[in-house]
Amino acid sequence: MAASWLLKRWCSTAATETTKGTRWQRLINSRAGVWCRSLLSDYKEACREAVLGARERPLKASVYFGLLGGMYACYYTNPDDASFETSLLETSKRLALLSPWIRSGTSDGHVQTLVKLRNEGRLRYASLGIASLTYYTEYDSESSLYEARCSAISVPWAELPKRVLDVGFTGRWWVLDHKMMDFDINEEEFKHLPPALVATVPPSPQITERNERLHQESWKAVVMEDESDELDGIQKAMDTPVKGIESNTINKAHTS
Repeated sequence: MAASWLLKRWCSTAATETTKGTRWQRLINSRAGVWCRSLLSDYKEACREAVLGARERPLKASVYFGLLGGMYACYYTNPDDASFETSLLETSKRLALLSPWIRSGTSDGHVQTLVKLRNEGRLRYASLGIASLTYYTEYDSESSLYEARCSAISVPWAELPKRVLDVGFTGRWWVLDHKMMDFDINEEEFKHLPPALVATVPPSPQITERNERLHQESWKAVVMEDESDELDGIQKAMDTPVKGIESNTINKAHTS
């Protein structure tokens, strides 16, 4: 009896294992497997509908793909805090090579303010994914003062637009680049001039061509004419009026 019971037990266990299948099949038929299969099916259906929609409306699909590509390009070229410090140091070195008398007051003042905030540890950097912001705070990040650590009296985020110093986008810091335009021109030297002299108009193509022609002619060798011929011509010009005066004097003497 015991042997027959063990044989039946073994046969029933083998049949159960056969019905259950392999480990991979059991994993597929589990709850996690069913959920993954349904998720993959949903993604497959979404991709199929996107391809069919792109075929039906190519212009709309092109706009969407262009926006996605532009966002990825902005994300890839988004400048970081190291690039801002590099740009700041480069601009400060460029200004240091100029005399204070010819520096632009706008460029010099902006760069000096940024350098001061950087030395004080008050510059902050925030990345927005496709763009970046540089702003300033009241205290250094490593300061142990109560005002710097207490969140109840900290500056609210609503005042962030007033503290923004620069905007980084597509690999450039736009405010810094704008402030550095004409950094080697001191506006104070020209503010007392009349408006007609302050405003400059780009030369026309004709004037540019004439200036280039004159510049090219200035490099040509100077051709000296014969001085003897020149002196003979001057002598003849001086003798002609003298002879006329003598003839008039002789005629007057004969008539008298």
